[in-house]
Amino acid sequence: MPKNLYLRSFFILTFLWGIVFVLGMVLAFLLSMSGIFAGYEEFIIFLPVIFAFIILGFQFLISPWIMDITIAWVYKATKYQVDELPTHIRDFLYQQMELHNFSLKWVAIIHDNNPNAFTYGHTKKRARMAITEGILNYLTEDEQLAVVAHEAGHIIHRDFIWMTVAAAIPLICYSFYQGLWMFARVSSRSRSDDSAKVGAAAMVVAIGAFIAYYISHFFVLLLSRVREYYADSFSAEATGDPGALSRALVKIAYGMVKEEAATSERMRDENLSPTARKQASKQNAFMTGMRSLGIFDVSGAKNLAMSTYGRGMELNEETVAIAAQWDLSNPWGSFLEFFSTHPLPAKRILALNKMQEERGLQAEFPGVGKVKMPESLWDEFLIDIFLVYITPVLFFILPLLGGGIFYSYGYNLLIGVGLGLLVFALLWKWRRHEKYPKINIQDPTVTVVHCLTDHTKNSYYEASPLRGKKAVFEGQVIGRGTPGYWLSEDLVIKDKTGIITLDYSPAIPFIGGLMSFFFALFRVEGLQGRMVKVYGWYHRTPTPLLSVWKILTEDGKEFKNRWSGLNWLFMWIVIIIGLLCLVTGLTMPIL
Repeated sequence: MPKNLYLRSFFILTFLWGIVFVLGMVLAFLLSMSGIFAGYEEFIIFLPVIFAFIILGFQFLISPWIMDITIAWVYKATKYQVDELPTHIRDFLYQQMELHNFSLKWVAIIHDNNPNAFTYGHTKKRARMAITEGILNYLTEDEQLAVVAHEAGHIIHRDFIWMTVAAAIPLICYSFYQGLWMFARVSSRSRSDDSAKVGAAAMVVAIGAFIAYYISHFFVLLLSRVREYYADSFSAEATGDPGALSRALVKIAYGMVKEEAATSERMRDENLSPTARKQASKQNAFMTGMRSLGIFDVSGAKNLAMSTYGRGMELNEETVAIAAQWDLSNPWGSFLEFFSTHPLPAKRILALNKMQEERGLQAEFPGVGKVKMPESLWDEFLIDIFLVYITPVLFFILPLLGGGIFYSYGYNLLIGVGLGLLVFALLWKWRRHEKYPKINIQDPTVTVVHCLTDHTKNSYYEASPLRGKKAVFEGQVIGRGTPGYWLSEDLVIKDKTGIITLDYSPAIPFIGGLMSFFFALFRVEGLQGRMVKVYGWYHRTPTPLLSVWKILTEDGKEFKNRWSGLNWLFMWIVIIIGLLCLVTGLTMPIL
């Protein structure tokens, strides 16, 4: 799915504390090498673990406060007390807080129309909740309550504590690996045969600890997915309507949202009294100001309820079933879920359908999981895996292998190096062609729902994280890829059928990352609220997104992702170096 705000913050915190942890590991290593623990070498094993526990405890204590600062300063959110929220949300939260003995310090509204929500905190009594304006603008009241109930479920189930404890396991495993490795090095310096044997055994156990560290990451992700199902179940119980959360998931995960502003309808009502017309006009101006300026009037907190009136659309059951089938039929779906904190949306919808049926109700989207696809995508998936994960490694392997083979047969090794580079360049060209097929300016525009539901052979149905399908979208920029994050270079646009994330990430990181930073800093804010036409490549990850090639505004301004050409430039550099090596090898004596 497009980028989750809580996940982004979690990774930032992990990175920051990772720096501290590495410094601690270096300190422990230096102490072990200094001989301070002479005679107490066994203590070296536990020193990194003790340090890890100190770091984890300190992180747990201050993380919510760091998030508070991030919410206020980086995401420009406005904090409200529960009694300042729209009536239906306020009453629901008060009811749940009384029933389940939890409390909210505040609820933050992030001024971005990309729908999202999350919670964090220390305990049930000091929890915080954040939702974006997109949740209020694009979901009906019952769907909003379903999302709020899901987040309340995380609080009631103490998921921040569960996940903190779970996330500690990989760190502890890594700490044991570091401690055992240092102990093995110290033991190896001893002239005693017994110490050498103990050191060798410690090294073997250290390798096992490192493997456990790697594997434990996937168990943490698995636990996170389980907790998401658990929160979905609570939402269904608390609201008594599992279908509301299903509809909310469809709108958020697949972008099937449509704005139907009741205020605009009231403005067109000829029988409206002057007083009511004036009130509707103020309400419309309020909503427009929030969308275009990305700000919220603190003194007008009570007006928050205005944004929830009359939002939503009828979701076509067949359309949803076809759109969700990608999660269940494309091998990329299960593969990506393995690395994700959240279950695939289609699987969550299936679970919610079952909850409805257990209540004697008709499933909200009974067709999900029953759509017959035109063909198996396993062959495309295996090719994608090769191009994504194996091809980059071949940049080093093919020249070395080619050079070694030619040298062993008495030829100049540069011939083999050159041929290896040329073969790699062909594979890279194939990879680039699959990800970025040629775009024509004359290509017709398509809609979000069309891309989601076009399951004809060799069409949008085959889109994947690698395999791109050229597409042109027209719509209004409504937010950032990461809601409210002022350095998010990605955008979200809304057409007549739904919303989709525009991924500005360049083909090659590092250099392109700097350009993304400047685009986020100087370009994105100027595009907010603008009508645009976007050329790019449609991908499924499994959330739909469009990798941007060019953005055209309604007044003729152009913003082009010029750094996507670095991929092409890299290929030609490899070809030139390969040809030079080949020619040199054919004309020079044997090396």
